[in-house]
Amino acid sequence: MISWTEVPLDYEPLTGSNDVFVVATSVFQASSLGKNTPARNRERQAHFERQLKNIAWHLGSRNVPVFLSFNGERRRMDKGCIGLAVTAGILEHPVDGPEDFVTHVTLTAEPPTPF
Repeated sequence: MISWTEVPLDYEPLTGSNDVFVVATSVFQASSLGKNTPARNRERQAHFERQLKNIAWHLGSRNVPVFLSFNGERRRMDKGCIGLAVTAGILEHPVDGPEDFVTHVTLTAEPPTPF
């Protein structure tokens, strides 16, 4: 069962690009992450990483839930963005949670204070 974590933020889409947090309730296993090359769309990936660090800062933890509710708008992290962030060294490789799917990701470093 998916557990949605509330964050006191509005989702910020990147104009002209696919969402980095998608409206989806599908789950995935850590072994299914396949993106292991540098991002082709660097602007989109940088946007994902900025949002990820901002969420981590707001939650006060390097561990960030995959399933988030942005002021009531439920979104799941994009699986491809997670894989690219692992390849770039931003995230540790995810592990499956107790329900046999990825529920959280972990930043490799403490999130910086915004601004």
